[in-house]
Amino acid sequence: MWGERLTALLERARTIKRVIAETPRFTILRILLHVMALVGLVCTLLISVVAEDFFTRGIENRPDWPPIPHTSSNPMGINTFLNEEADPAVVERSLDMIAAGGFGYVRQLFGWYEIEPQPGEYIDANGVSTWEKYDRIVALANERGIQVIARLDKPPLWSKVNQPNPQLDGPPDRLGDYASFVEAVVERYGDRIRYVQIWNEPNLAGEWGGQPIDPRGYVDLLATGYRAAKRANPDVTVLMAGLAPTDQTGPDNLSDLLFLQRVYDFGGADFFDIAAVMVYGYGYSPSDRRVAFERNNFSRPIQTREIMVRNGDADTPIWAVEYGWVSLPDDWTGDPSPWGDPVSAETKADYLVSGYVRAQREWPWMGMMAVWTFRFPQPPDADGQAANPTRGFGIVEHDFTPRPAYTALQRAALHIQRASTGAYWLTETEQIALDAGDQVRLHVAGDEIDLVYEGDGTLDVSLNDAAQHRVTIIASDGTLLSRATIADTLTNDPYDITLQLPDSGESEVAIVGYIVAPAAVHTWVYPLVRVLVIIAFLLNTMSTVWLMRELATASPAHDSSEDDDGDVPDETRAQTESPVTLGDAGNSGSLPDPCDNV
Repeated sequence: MWGERLTALLERARTIKRVIAETPRFTILRILLHVMALVGLVCTLLISVVAEDFFTRGIENRPDWPPIPHTSSNPMGINTFLNEEADPAVVERSLDMIAAGGFGYVRQLFGWYEIEPQPGEYIDANGVSTWEKYDRIVALANERGIQVIARLDKPPLWSKVNQPNPQLDGPPDRLGDYASFVEAVVERYGDRIRYVQIWNEPNLAGEWGGQPIDPRGYVDLLATGYRAAKRANPDVTVLMAGLAPTDQTGPDNLSDLLFLQRVYDFGGADFFDIAAVMVYGYGYSPSDRRVAFERNNFSRPIQTREIMVRNGDADTPIWAVEYGWVSLPDDWTGDPSPWGDPVSAETKADYLVSGYVRAQREWPWMGMMAVWTFRFPQPPDADGQAANPTRGFGIVEHDFTPRPAYTALQRAALHIQRASTGAYWLTETEQIALDAGDQVRLHVAGDEIDLVYEGDGTLDVSLNDAAQHRVTIIASDGTLLSRATIADTLTNDPYDITLQLPDSGESEVAIVGYIVAPAAVHTWVYPLVRVLVIIAFLLNTMSTVWLMRELATASPAHDSSEDDDGDVPDETRAQTESPVTLGDAGNSGSLPDPCDNV
């Protein structure tokens, strides 16, 4: 049996060899080109699938209603060390400059060790209230319209005497002590501080006082702090701790992604209103779209968002509580940067602006992003500062001279603050103005603008102060809220859209909010490419089959008179090679005598 199969296979090989030998080279080339084209089309199809995932991962093109909470305000925030400033004038000057730069938030440490140096006592060694300087920071920030995010950590020594190394940061021995501190802060400041953050970087060993990293222990701490904050002010917004980006799996440090999943596993989702990430560029551009567990870059929050969605927490926003690139001089001789390759001051400025713009355009789930950091309180010639690469994160010098990053952010602030991809409620002030017949101006940056409304009627709309045009909007059947597009094909540029109800009073429409969607070219480009590739593949396949059939038809049939080695028998060859006799009329193979027609 196997011998017969081998013989048949050898026979087929001889036939193919003979066909190729008798086939013109141009035809062989055509077949090879067809095969190469088919292989290329298959590769193109596979590449398009990979490219779509690479270039679109994390992008949300069609935001839904209702808005994700805490994502519609000014996204510009900044980290400060104002508690370390001895001169109140420096605090005031810092906040003046922060407000002028367009920042709407400051993330500021409220050090437990400093506020409560002894259990239940809020007086320092000099008999001065430990609240005094924090009261000043909060008051000065509020006067300038800046929201304070109070970071509540850094426990005092008395609270962690049972730790292996009390000199290291770590959770307190009794969670009740931390609850009392959180409650005291929130109760004191009430609505003047709307955001508090429970601890910082619990996925690093340095935050556990020499003990192993403990996600369950952090969930217990988080739950304690959350409940205490809500008791003091039910309206306060609680952020979970910012997680340091790392790909380590222990024991010293634990990946932010693994730690977050364990927070969910241990029931932590009920104890924070906003998830927190730390976004460092590590020398890469904010346009770097590589997403991987071991990759630290601007795109890393995409993985955080995916974990939250998998755990049913898609309606919870993410804030970047630290965000930045380190810039150091070309002749830097200090300690090396642990945050990737340093970039130039000008590149850092461009990256910070571009990062804000990308997040606003692609991530409607991302809210405030706090640049790390505004200014270092220690002068550059202080002990230990000359070789400190952390100073490369500042956006102003110690003497308040703006660095390129501050200038670039200040210039771009109005664009960054525009409502980009996402859903937005109209503010109470805007709704009152509309009801009174006044104009309401929306500052947006997107491709399509939809209104979300109740009822039906007419509305006057204008784009970039052009002439108003009247739009009729009709309530959708069976739904409380309706959605209507009032502008599209805007090419993601900044626009001002003015809304006004007509004076006639006939309109029964009530505008609730609006949705901004980007120009999502990739939503149709990649499917179109795949369709075209498939069509080309089918056409090329048909052409190849046709060519092969044509070739098979044109090839001489296999002659049974051939011997086993494919040669013609001697008798046949002799007959074929016999000379033709001219004038032999009986020989069908003879040529006619040219004199016959004379």
